[in-house]
Amino acid sequence: MVKFNSILKATLFYLVLFITIIFLAVGLRTFVFEIYTIPSESMENTLVKGDKVIVSKLHYGPKFPRSPLDIPWLNVFFLLGENAHAKAVSVQWKYRRLNGFSYVKRNDVVVFQHPRIEKEVFIKRCVASPGDTFQIINSNVFINNRIQSSPVESKKAYRIWYNNIDSFIRITNSFDIPAYGWWSMEQGNFRVINLSDRQKEQLSRITSVDSITSEIKATGFTTQYYPWNQQYSWTLDNMGPFVIPGKELKIKPNENNIILYKKVLERFEHVGITNGSVKWEVNDSVVSDYRFNQDYYFMLGDNRDASNDSRYWGFVPEENIIGKAVLILFSWNHEGWKWDRFLKRL
Repeated sequence: MVKFNSILKATLFYLVLFITIIFLAVGLRTFVFEIYTIPSESMENTLVKGDKVIVSKLHYGPKFPRSPLDIPWLNVFFLLGENAHAKAVSVQWKYRRLNGFSYVKRNDVVVFQHPRIEKEVFIKRCVASPGDTFQIINSNVFINNRIQSSPVESKKAYRIWYNNIDSFIRITNSFDIPAYGWWSMEQGNFRVINLSDRQKEQLSRITSVDSITSEIKATGFTTQYYPWNQQYSWTLDNMGPFVIPGKELKIKPNENNIILYKKVLERFEHVGITNGSVKWEVNDSVVSDYRFNQDYYFMLGDNRDASNDSRYWGFVPEENIIGKAVLILFSWNHEGWKWDRFLKRL
């Protein structure tokens, strides 16, 4: 009998310990921090492919799960039953977020849910905040008519004219600068490469390089770029100006505001827009103006010419913000460990 009681106590102890660990792990991942892996080159050289990044949820305030599928690990139980996925998706809880000790600021590296693809998680740099007037002129970012300095490790596309291909490739390899593809014109041979300021300075000093010029995208309407309307011939390098929506911004129903904000109004603000876009309804009442209910942000990748960011899909709402990237835990890819990135602060 004594032996049975001992076994029972031990079993209960380990069961309680196991449940405690599970709930502690769920709580930490949901409300404190999470680790993400960088999958692409869009944030080079600030973040590189293979970086393991710690994302703080305390900075901006952790948000509560919106459905059972948003609860780490425990969401597995919702997928075991018949039609469990459909049932879980149908359950949507109201957006709620605890207070953080900071707020999303310009130049923060932010992790968020994609505003158009719900289950996709992106990491980009916040370049414009609610109320900012944003514009890109010849690849330079302007906020409220003031040019902004680029992040130290960010990249832009340059056209590099060279006179000796063998020497050029040998030197770019020594600088760890990919130099794929080549073009030829009457003026000579060149390659278009994404470079940081430091890399540009390195290449400008070598004798096999004749000149380096910015590679600016030609203007012309395309449905690829925000705001996806033929009245705006915006590109990755020339865009705006427009105001980033936020709680303090009040707009009126007119053609320009519909072009700029229609998708945000309908999807995240739940404004009904009908009758040729001039009739706006909120809670079944027609309104003559509208003030946004939440803040929005404009995100760019540091590797500007290799980044799928807000220039393609628009604003990121506050409710989609997950947290702030604060530390590179370690970095590993097919080339091996990158020890210089171990515990690197962002």
